[in-house]
Amino acid sequence: MKMTVLYDGTCSLCKESRRLFEKLDWLDKINWVSLQEYEKTNGETGYNQKELRKEIHLFTGSGKVLKGFYAVRLIMLQCPPAFVPGLLMYFPLVPLIGKPIYKMVAKNRHKFFRRKCDDGSCAL
Repeated sequence: MKMTVLYDGTCSLCKESRRLFEKLDWLDKINWVSLQEYEKTNGETGYNQKELRKEIHLFTGSGKVLKGFYAVRLIMLQCPPAFVPGLLMYFPLVPLIGKPIYKMVAKNRHKFFRRKCDDGSCAL
């Protein structure tokens, strides 16, 4: 069963990350859905809209939800060219470094990508 990844479809960094991972997903294991599309289709998501925009959300085939750093490392495991770096992210202590780095990049994504988000949502 495919995993579903919710990403901010108005954010340049998020869209570029999706495009990169789609190219690396040779086994077609990941379904990418913009959270804006998801909210329209599913109505009340059970998640705070602001929280959804803070970090990527991944829904596994078993119903588990992973966010941020933990979602990215599982996505990497699903993509053959990124498998080894993804595997390294499971080593002990890596999350202690990876989580704050992910949060810093996510919080400042509008600064790292020169293009502004389509609707300013990256300023959250």
